[in-house]
Amino acid sequence: MTDSVCSIVEAQARLGAIAREVSSGEPIVLTDHGQAVAVLISPADALELKELRALAAYHARRATGEDAGIPHDEACLRVFGYPGFSRDTRKGGNE
Repeated sequence: MTDSVCSIVEAQARLGAIAREVSSGEPIVLTDHGQAVAVLISPADALELKELRALAAYHARRATGEDAGIPHDEACLRVFGYPGFSRDTRKGGNE
């Protein structure tokens, strides 16, 4: 997948089409006078990025010896505002 590039002026004129393209998973790089100034990504990609950043921060804390362990649901609640899936939920029930 290659990123599409769009100037800010063009993006203003094509906002609806650009939003649909981004929602289908195709990032759009916005430029201002030929310089990249922003990247538009889908909500799913934004959530994945948040999760990856949280995981990287966790690993960094663990690398310094900090006890970074808290329950998964509590971590998701703190980071994303809602509890995460438990292992039992991912398996499809209490097995």
